[in-house]
Amino acid sequence: MTASMSEAPATLAELISPLTEPEFLGLLRRRELAYRPGANGDRFAPLLGWSGLRRIIADNYPGKRRDGMRVTKESVIVPADRWMTHGKVDFAKLEQFLADGYSIVVLHVDEHVPALAAVCSEIKSRTLEGSWVGAVATSGTGAGAFRVHYDPEDLVILQVEGTKRWQIFGPPVSNPLRRLMLSKLSPKPPETEPIFDEVLEPGDLLFVPAGNWHHCEGGLSTSVHIGIFFLPPTGWHAAYDEMLWPFLSEELFRTPLTRLDGASAIEEAEAEVKSRLIEKISELKLNEFIAGWSKVAY
Repeated sequence: MTASMSEAPATLAELISPLTEPEFLGLLRRRELAYRPGANGDRFAPLLGWSGLRRIIADNYPGKRRDGMRVTKESVIVPADRWMTHGKVDFAKLEQFLADGYSIVVLHVDEHVPALAAVCSEIKSRTLEGSWVGAVATSGTGAGAFRVHYDPEDLVILQVEGTKRWQIFGPPVSNPLRRLMLSKLSPKPPETEPIFDEVLEPGDLLFVPAGNWHHCEGGLSTSVHIGIFFLPPTGWHAAYDEMLWPFLSEELFRTPLTRLDGASAIEEAEAEVKSRLIEKISELKLNEFIAGWSKVAY
């Protein structure tokens, strides 16, 4: 079942107003934090409030994506069997978790909301970047879905229903990647006062560039915000996806080096590996990689 989206903003320009498209694309390119209070508190309401999110959850979750939906508080994820009954989402349990200050995080809601799907399609064609939409429902003050963290994607936050306090801390991580965020190389959260501390009201827009440390918590009533993700291609993505990943199909790169017969065999394997790497590097065409990125980036 698809949520009804009559009169919902369905273009990037409609969503980011009062920013103009050139202004927003400049912010995106510079990865510059921006907050714009909304003059109309109902402008995002046709997109996806709590009632619409409930319908989408009931009809589509749990789905094929393992990370499609989660219940969490301060980065502690609740096992699915605690909010499901007989393999289906139990809304009485979900409502209790909400009342206890937990958040419900649902990713890829654009697949079920035509207006959001249209915006993502426009973003992909205009920027050649990956784009998808997540929604977060929260109730109760003092806790958020996640601890202070940064995202490797740029985020446009649309406050749809209720309120949500956002705190952003500096300095940001420069040009982050998800693999960096999950590795030992990822920096620790800053122990500083927030550089941004505002309560978003319905209709407000917040642009949170990738790498900005942040924490958000809901108000007393149910709060729903939508996050539109932007994932640009990088040299790392090109090197990994276009060069390294395909090597898994080649026996040369799966052969245990410690099982080779002596130093000469290792030297021979080294020469072959280097030759294949050089050959693959020479085949890399970034323009072609960028052109196809938005179709596979999630």
